[in-house]
Amino acid sequence: MLNKYGSCLLAVFCFSLYGCGSGGSGGSDSGSGAAAAATPTPTPVQSPTPTPTPVAVTGRFVDSAVEGLRYRTQTQQGTTNSDGEFLYIAGEEITFSIGDIDLPTISATSLITPLEVFNTTDFSNTSVANLARLLQSLDVDDDPSNGITIADQAHEMSMGLNIDFAATSFDTDVVNLIANSGSSRTALQTTENAVSHLMQTLEMLNAAAGCGNDHPLVGSTATFSTFQHNVSGDLRVVSNCRIEITNFNYDGGGPAVAFYGGTDGDYSSPIGFPLGAAINGRPYVNETITIDLPNGVTLNDFDGISVWCFVFDINFGDAIFGR
Repeated sequence: MLNKYGSCLLAVFCFSLYGCGSGGSGGSDSGSGAAAAATPTPTPVQSPTPTPTPVAVTGRFVDSAVEGLRYRTQTQQGTTNSDGEFLYIAGEEITFSIGDIDLPTISATSLITPLEVFNTTDFSNTSVANLARLLQSLDVDDDPSNGITIADQAHEMSMGLNIDFAATSFDTDVVNLIANSGSSRTALQTTENAVSHLMQTLEMLNAAAGCGNDHPLVGSTATFSTFQHNVSGDLRVVSNCRIEITNFNYDGGGPAVAFYGGTDGDYSSPIGFPLGAAINGRPYVNETITIDLPNGVTLNDFDGISVWCFVFDINFGDAIFGR
């Protein structure tokens, strides 16, 4: 009789022969053993939505067109050309400078004047007037009607200067710069003449764009609704071809977003259309944005503006005229 240890060894031996395989003698008998495992189906990998490549666009700095003004953004830097042009990527901030005199950092837009620099529409604003006075006084030929050109000498003379354009001491703070700037003018332009020139320049720009102030919507306001990404702000129609958005907020979380015009809340193509470059890349906090209507677009073509995700046709928030 087998003892208990022999019984255990026999059980182990039998298990090794019959308990783990699919049949005897290494065969492939399909009639016995477990069924063959099914081949797993691979899970398709969804390709990520491509991120649009940022493209540099052209803006202009105008009192008259200002040449020789230095600028820098997060990705661009240089000096404005004879048309006052500079490069930026939509959504960036820009800082203009003369030597060490930095103007306030603002949102880069297609058209920047002393009004945008100081976030106002008031021509009598002290800082606006003084910036216009300085630019016109630095003009090499002292004739801003044919454009303003800032010489390298003006940048050199501005090294080490920190100017407060609202200060009562502004006139004396820049007297040495004006006298040695390389301009044929050696005294600071008067406030009256400088503001008058700036106003005439902007009137001519509006006229050249077929722009006036006689549309019924001029002066109207609206407030942005908030649907996604913390969009908020206030809208005002400044002229027949310009809209200003103030206190604008957007968390920057959309993949491809721009201001779109539309009708009856519809901003998708073909009803909707872009009113400028994309505003991707960064959040906006209580900022002022100026929208100049594209060529051929009038206030009759839309009744609302959306912060529109044009990849997925999603309205992050909109403002409807008259509401």
